[in-house]
Formats: sequence, C-alpha cells, structure tokens
Amino acid sequence: MIATANAFQASISQIRQEPTVILPQHKNTCCIQQTAQDEEEYEGEEFFVSQEQILSLRKEAFKRESNRKLPRWVLPPEEATEVSEETVAKLVSLFNDSEIIEVRGISRDKKKGVYDTAHGLAGLLEEEMRKPVVVVHIKGFAAKMFSPWDVGGIQLRTSYRPGQWTKKPKPVRDIRGQIIIGEDGKSIKEIPE
Repeated sequence: MIATANAFQASISQIRQEPTVILPQHKNTCCIQQTAQDEEEYEGEEFFVSQEQILSLRKEAFKRESNRKLPRWVLPPEEATEVSEETVAKLVSLFNDSEIIEVRGISRDKKKGVYDTAHGLAGLLEEEMRKPVVVVHIKGFAAKMFSPWDVGGIQLRTSYRPGQWTKKPKPVRDIRGQIIIGEDGKSIKEIPE
C-alpha cells in the first residue's frame, strides 16, 4: 500500500513539472497594426475583429470561392510545418492582389497541428507585411486568411469604439461593508478602477 502511494505521489510530481499549454477560446481576435517605423518606440493602433466580422469575412470568402475568384496557394509537402522565404514572398504577393487568400496543405502530417500552424503562418505573414493577418476559417488542411488593404477593399462594419463603455459608479463602503451616506441623504458613488 505504501509503495503504491509513493508511486502515485511521484507521478503527480511529474505531472506538475511538465508545462501544459492551453489555447484560450477567444470570441474576438485582436491584432496590432504598426504605425511607427521605429521599433523601439512601438506605438500601434489596435486592429479589432469581432465574431460578427469574422462571419461576414467567411461569407465573403465562400462567395469568392464559388465564383472562382479566391486566390489559392498549395504548400509543397516538405513545407507543411515550416515555410520557406520563397513561399512567404508568394503569399505576400497574393495578399497584394486580394484581401482574402486560401492556403492549402498546412500541417499534412498531423491534423491536430493545423490550427497552431495556421496561426503561426498568419503571425509570420503579419511580421513580413507589417499589416494584420487574421485566420478567418480552417477546414481540413486549408486555412482562409484575411489582411485588410489600406485603401478600398472589404469594409468591416462595426459599432466598436475604444473607450465607448465606462464602468457603472458603485457606492462607497466602509470597513464593515456598509454603504456610506452623504450629507444629502444619498449614497456616495465613485467609479471603480
């Protein structure tokens, strides 16, 4: 009985030592679009893509695919997980022609690695182009990606404005948790930080 308990404790300590990575499920995707040339003084404007905008981008991608106007690039089998500079240059040129592209043959060896590889490729393209790249749709070993043009192109409609919402003022409480009443007989309110 003691040997079993010791073996169980050893296995728990091994589990605790191994780092696990859990990818969060976000409803929104945020990218940072660089506006300054100098990397030391990084000032970026936030590029925000909501779920509704992603759904409209998927709809636009499917529409272009059905009209055979969606540019596609098939990765060579040796570049399924790591892409070469020539492939990155080709994908950048495809983004110069169209805002939405489809990349096929991502992580052909492992189906579970498609999500991570597609988002890694989007990050690599984002660094190369200095513009945000968002993965719109992943199906099988293919991913549809979106990068907005500076002038023209697809309009992302939203009512989002930074600083639009403020927190509700809450009544001030004393040490006991009782609401403090002011001279006018009403509670004193302050906006929480």
